[in-house]
Amino acid sequence: MVVDVLEIVVLVAFWAFTIWRFATPQTERGKAVRLVVLLATLSFTFNRREISYATDTVLHVADISVPLKNLATLAASAGLVHIVGLLSTDPARWAWLRRAAYALLSVTSVAMCVLFLLAPRRPERYDFVYEHAGEPVVTAYAVLTQLGLTVGLICALVLFRPTGRSVAPGPLRTGMWLLSAGAVVGLLFMTNRVVYQISHAAGSVALDTTAAQNVSRALLATMLLLFAAGGALPALGGLRRWTSRYVALQRLRPLWLELSTAAPEVVLGDPPGRLGELLTLRSVELRLYRRVIEIRDAQWLLAARAGDGEDDAAALRAAVTARRHSAAAPQDAAGRAVRAMASGSPVTAAPAPAVGPPGASQSAGGPDVDTEVRALLGLARRYRDAAAQDVVATPVALAGHSDPSDPNG
Repeated sequence: MVVDVLEIVVLVAFWAFTIWRFATPQTERGKAVRLVVLLATLSFTFNRREISYATDTVLHVADISVPLKNLATLAASAGLVHIVGLLSTDPARWAWLRRAAYALLSVTSVAMCVLFLLAPRRPERYDFVYEHAGEPVVTAYAVLTQLGLTVGLICALVLFRPTGRSVAPGPLRTGMWLLSAGAVVGLLFMTNRVVYQISHAAGSVALDTTAAQNVSRALLATMLLLFAAGGALPALGGLRRWTSRYVALQRLRPLWLELSTAAPEVVLGDPPGRLGELLTLRSVELRLYRRVIEIRDAQWLLAARAGDGEDDAAALRAAVTARRHSAAAPQDAAGRAVRAMASGSPVTAAPAPAVGPPGASQSAGGPDVDTEVRALLGLARRYRDAAAQDVVATPVALAGHSDPSDPNG
């Protein structure tokens, strides 16, 4: 029961990781990695007894799921060989070894297909590798399967162990160590399977017990779980960065909306709608970078300063208020002219609104987008505080009371 739960957890984790890999843009190296992940996921999926039986039943071929999962494993090993070449600092030096690995995996695949056709199989049984363990054809098939897996595991150690030593402490380093541990456990699983076949060929059934079978299944599930966890840790770091930037994009929207309303010329392209911005999950970093630029441009245009302190927020608030008053001034002047003409009083121009003096305060941000975002979030908070102070200090005109801002009130 425990082993079954572990296998299901690993299967869900692998499919989630695979879907995430295919749903996000990838580099050439990332495309190779996601192909390997997909092949490993398919291999482990066909390894589940229920799925294996269903596949054999649907295709009407006894034990067809066995070569399907084994060939997927060999293809994943070939993908790991390719990734080693992509990451090599001197690809030409070991090109002959990679070609030899490709040739070995190709010959192994063909030999496995031939042995599968020759092996005794019955549709009512689960797996001919277990049912006829120790028979020459089946033993040869099982050894070739483990040989292909060994090539992939050695490539995994070549890839992950040096990287785990060289990178700084963090999610990436932990992920590399987990992947290396998964390769070691995989070699133990491979050794267990080879010993199982050889012991049967020697006439021993000591490894046929339920406990021994559970150990084998647990080794396989643990290997894949370590691979899934190791591959997911760096991805989780990226997910955390994406989440923080998405939240920052939404938190900066109120400040950006006020500034872009006061200075619409700073907006680069069509302004995003609220619903569209919430539902658009791609290009978050680019959109956040664009928002930072537009807010800083509006700061310079409106207040001639780009600092993040309280004085900067107050000056920016005063500049936005002044821009609003300037936009409303023609309408107010027209209203005063009409009232003055009706009363016979001379028409006087409205006084120009005062704008805070430009300052020399320096921004706390920098060339890094995340640092700049943190500075702007502080500016947005101080801007809200300045707006709240303006609301408290501004007299409110109520019905039946005089409005001190109205000369005719």
